[in-house]
Amino acid sequence: MLQRTPLLAIILISIMLSGCAAMKADPSTGAGFVQMDQMAKQGDLPFNKVWVKKDLNWKDYQTIYIKPVNTAYLMESNAWKEQFRQGHMQEDAQDLARYMEDRFRAAFTTASDNQFRVVNSPEPGSLTLDLALTELVPSNVVLEALRYAPYGGMAAATLLSRTTGAVCTVAFEAKVRDSNSGAVVAMFADRETQKFKFVDFKAFTWYGNAKNTIDEWADQFVLVVNKPPGQVVEEASTFSLKPW
Repeated sequence: MLQRTPLLAIILISIMLSGCAAMKADPSTGAGFVQMDQMAKQGDLPFNKVWVKKDLNWKDYQTIYIKPVNTAYLMESNAWKEQFRQGHMQEDAQDLARYMEDRFRAAFTTASDNQFRVVNSPEPGSLTLDLALTELVPSNVVLEALRYAPYGGMAAATLLSRTTGAVCTVAFEAKVRDSNSGAVVAMFADRETQKFKFVDFKAFTWYGNAKNTIDEWADQFVLVVNKPPGQVVEEASTFSLKPW
């Protein structure tokens, strides 16, 4: 057993290093909810693609209306039809959409440094946040269980899940509108896969890791619309030591 310990340590370290490099999801090519060809990566913001109206001053607004999250583009995609949860995807998508709306509302309500008050309908002088879930891949619970098999189970399962794309993945697109004119003043898009963890309890649920990503998006979005010029809102890490 002691002879296997160095080998196991080497395997774990190799997985961590390769996993961190590979865990960053490829940016979404877009589902059509936002105009991706007008958007680009912006160094001080955490999302894959961004467009912000040149003369936009977030401080001109004090309230924000968060619309129910759009799932139409997700359901029109063919990708979910290949998943083992395909018979439940409409229900799953609606559950995650409600979670996302609630989590964005909560992020604005609980943030300590936030100028925006969440309102229940558009009002004069407010912003309207229009969110869409555009990709949703559940965790593969069977593969995740294989990670905890002895003697290389973690390495085999990790390699299999990465090469087959069987990892929890979620993507969103968003438009921010001036509620008075209806004009789009900002657009955002991001796509993330589950974080690399040595022990991952949430991977034994279909969407625990997707909810983690949504939590991070909500907190990041509040920082983005409140940040002073020059401040950087960091991307989320692709690795975590927390098992939950």
